[in-house]
Amino acid sequence: MRVNSDHQKPLADHFSVQTMYRRVWFCMICIVGFFCLLALRLWQVQVLQGAELKRRAQRQAWRPVLLNSVRGRIFADRQTIVDNEAHYDLVFYVSEMRQPGKQEKTIQYILETERRLAQYLGRGSSLGHQQVQRQLTRQPVLPMTVFRDLTPEELSAMAEYLPVVPGVAVQPRVERVHPFPGLLTHVLGYTGRDQPDPSEFNADFPRAYTTPELIGRNGLERAFDQELRGQSGMQLLVVDSIGYARENVGEVTPPTAGNDLYLTIDLKAQQIAEELLQGYQGALVLLEADTGAVLAMASSPSYDLASLAGKELARLSQDETGRPLLNRATRGLYTPGSIMKPLLALCALERRPDLANERYECTGKYMIGNHGIRCARTWGHGVLNLQEAITVSCNPFFIHLGLEVGIDDYAEFLKTAGIGMPAGIEIGDAAGVRPERSTAQKLWKRNWIAVDTAYASLGQGAITITPLQAATFTAAIANGGSLLKPYLVQEIRTPGGSLLMTGQPTVRNRLPVSQENLKLVQQAMRLAVTEKNGSAHGLADACLPLCAKTGTAEVGDGGNRHKNTWVIAFGPADQPKYALACVIEHGQSGGRTAVPIAFDFFQQWLGAE
Repeated sequence: MRVNSDHQKPLADHFSVQTMYRRVWFCMICIVGFFCLLALRLWQVQVLQGAELKRRAQRQAWRPVLLNSVRGRIFADRQTIVDNEAHYDLVFYVSEMRQPGKQEKTIQYILETERRLAQYLGRGSSLGHQQVQRQLTRQPVLPMTVFRDLTPEELSAMAEYLPVVPGVAVQPRVERVHPFPGLLTHVLGYTGRDQPDPSEFNADFPRAYTTPELIGRNGLERAFDQELRGQSGMQLLVVDSIGYARENVGEVTPPTAGNDLYLTIDLKAQQIAEELLQGYQGALVLLEADTGAVLAMASSPSYDLASLAGKELARLSQDETGRPLLNRATRGLYTPGSIMKPLLALCALERRPDLANERYECTGKYMIGNHGIRCARTWGHGVLNLQEAITVSCNPFFIHLGLEVGIDDYAEFLKTAGIGMPAGIEIGDAAGVRPERSTAQKLWKRNWIAVDTAYASLGQGAITITPLQAATFTAAIANGGSLLKPYLVQEIRTPGGSLLMTGQPTVRNRLPVSQENLKLVQQAMRLAVTEKNGSAHGLADACLPLCAKTGTAEVGDGGNRHKNTWVIAFGPADQPKYALACVIEHGQSGGRTAVPIAFDFFQQWLGAE
């Protein structure tokens, strides 16, 4: 059957129009949808994320420059012992010295300017191409030091020259200065320069232009670095895409100077202690017996902080014989010898109240199996009691006492006296070794035996202490049994003088002893000074009545065998105010080496002028 084509054409046209409309609508929907999505994205960027994107844009356009603060001072006896001193350097601000064209033209201009200034000042030219290029690439906003430590004559000359050359300036640089050269070196410590962390100042600007600031490396400078450092200031600069500064933004936030430290140190006592230790290897510590405040802390050999440049520090670090960088007072570990006998006596008295009246015969040697340990008096002391044994420092008596007490009880008592743990001073100190059963395994890979207890009773063998620990337990014997935490900082004040912190006595522990037993041991230590045969009789004529105990420890092997000599003392005897510990390496004995130093110290410090 044939279909009429005239009827088919209107139907085809109808479908063609509908298809066209559908396509138009589809295009319109796509176009409108696109603009809707674009509008949604613009709303998201401008409204929802606007604040964050604005901050990002500002961080890219703005760059903070941290301004270093002035470090706080340190005082002792209200005298300044660490201060700040201004030095003046000639610097280039390379972003202000740019020349039209390629970077090479700027580099050559800067080098030529440096050569002209070197000739003008009479100095040698030391600036190099790579140094200038590195400054232009990495830190174009920061000053580049060209000549350090300008003299007054050079400063006068530059005052006339500077206005002529853009980008050239004289900039102050603060350095630490020590008005008492070489004094209190190990306590104060030294500083170095390091880049500050800009995020600590302002979290909105994790990147910033910074210049190295003084950082405490050890001693009080390190222990109180945050207090001494102060707060950095900040200046915002508008920078271009390659980092060159365009202009300042807003007000400059000035840096805040660091706080000041006021020490417990008695300057006269410190000076005398350091003078007396010259030529020796050793240490002397003097504490206030009832507070723990450090009045003197000397370590020898020492060094001068004023001359501690990089090469000098490296030289001192390589000195393995004298070890001048070691603070022997807090980190020198020594076998204590007989200065431990008063502690053993206290420990034994608490366990045997009748011990004070017991008598023992010293024959000059104590035998443990086939091993004999001699007394200092080779023919023996004869029959003597506890006080007499302390007075003459009888070895066999205390070996007998130590074996009777046992290492477990003795080790527990020593723990209460701070042996084997840091004293807790602000600058840090070593813990040492406490004699106990586990120590034998650690040191010798064997079990503890009776001869170990015998030697520990004499302060030998598996025991090491610091002079600071010796001074703290001496103070505990003197003050009635309180083991105090030693401290160096009496006050922290703002630069304006407002008090921020005051050092307070802190009781770490108490010796588990009665006052009666303490008095007995104190009297025995007094007899060690007053009796002609007393081990510390060399202190008898001191300017104040002292109680004391000496120690002589044999250490080392073979050709390195030597004696480290000790004295501990407190006084005045009736009302103790001071506690002292002194150790001298490679000495003769406590009575012949350490006692004369302690005697001279008290005479020069407290004796008649």
